[in-house]
Amino acid sequence: MKIFFAIDKTTRANKVKKLLFKKYKNFTPYNSNVIVVVGGDGFMLESLKKYRKFNKPFYGINSGTFGFLMNKFNRDNIIKNILKSKPISISPL
Repeated sequence: MKIFFAIDKTTRANKVKKLLFKKYKNFTPYNSNVIVVVGGDGFMLESLKKYRKFNKPFYGINSGTFGFLMNKFNRDNIIKNILKSKPISISPL
């Protein structure tokens, strides 16, 4: 699976980034199969707007405060978790 990581610039997201990049390669949005967003809900919404033109599925990893739109971080099983996730469709207003 080819993953593009969109990572927020927060301290917490940076820690997750270091762990992820030790194990996974970061592809371009164009060459990826999925876009993994690491951050909070606000960053997820920004990323959806910015990268929707690539027509790829998104998977969110919470490194923010609440993370209603995000999943818990587990560096060992990201691909497994992505494959097990249930797709939902949202439409912009």
